[in-house]
Amino acid sequence: MKRAFNIIIVMLLAYLIADRAAMHTQADQKESITCASGAELVRLDALRKGFPEAAAGSQGEGFMSNCLVTGRGRVGELVARD
Repeated sequence: MKRAFNIIIVMLLAYLIADRAAMHTQADQKESITCASGAELVRLDALRKGFPEAAAGSQGEGFMSNCLVTGRGRVGELVARD
């Protein structure tokens, strides 16, 4: 049981490292923006849809928080990366 647990942990770490490496290699693509730029785009989109400034700002902050925690976010066709 302990051996199976160790194998699962090693596989999880390998996946996370490979995912981060792939994300860094894709960071220079045209469709890639920063998390801060993505948050601003989300805020502006919410304002265009008629949300008040406070609600639009909250949506932008939510996007920024999610993007920073996960390392990526999607705004339409654009991919935001930390």
